[in-house]
Amino acid sequence: MTTLEDPGFLTTREVAALLRVKQRRVYDLAASGEIPHTKATGKLLFQRADIDAWLSAQQAPRPPGQPQAPVGVTRPEVIAGSHDPLLDWALRASGARIANLFDSSLDGLEEVATGRAAACGLHLLDAATGEWNIGPVATRLPRDFVLISWARRARGLLLAPGREVKSLAALAGRRLVCRQPGAGAQIHLESELARAGLALTDFACLPEPARSEAE
Repeated sequence: MTTLEDPGFLTTREVAALLRVKQRRVYDLAASGEIPHTKATGKLLFQRADIDAWLSAQQAPRPPGQPQAPVGVTRPEVIAGSHDPLLDWALRASGARIANLFDSSLDGLEEVATGRAAACGLHLLDAATGEWNIGPVATRLPRDFVLISWARRARGLLLAPGREVKSLAALAGRRLVCRQPGAGAQIHLESELARAGLALTDFACLPEPARSEAE
C-alpha cells in the first residue's frame, strides 16, 4: 500500500524542481487542473507515476522524418557533434576515455537521437528566434535530454594577411573555404549571407570543405 511518506509522491517543491519552474507556477497548474495532483490535510501532493505520464503527454509530436531514439538502447560512451578544440582537449585531459565522433552539429544531433552517441556538442542558431541550440534540440531529441551551456565561442572570418573588409558583400566573388553541410558555423554563415542578400553562389567556394576548426 502506498502512503503519503512513500517516495512515489512528490511535494510542490520537488515538482517545481523537476519542471524547473517556480513553486507558484506549480500551484497555478494544480489550481487550473492542468497537472494531476491530490490534496491531503491542505497539502498538495503529486504521484510520481502520474507526473511522468503527464510529462510524456506534453511532449510535442516529432516532425515527420525525424529520427527516434531506440527504446532500451545502451548508448555508447561517445560524444558526437561539432568539433570544438576546447571540448576535444577537455576529453583527452580528463582521462575519462570517452571517444569522440566530431563531424557537425546536425550530425551530432542525429547520432544522439538514434542512440549511437551519449552526448553531442553543438552550436546551432535558430534564425526564427535568434536563440542558440534550444529549438533544434527540442525538435530532435526526446524530453529526457538536458541542454547544458558549456562554453561561449566567438566567430568571424579568417582573412589573408593584410586584407581588411567591412562587410560580407565586399568578399563577393572571392575564394571561400566553407565548412561541411550541417556544421553550426556553416549554417550561421549562410544565415548571415541571406541577411546581406547574398548566397554561396556569389563566392568562388573551394570544392572541399574544412571539416574541423583546425582545417
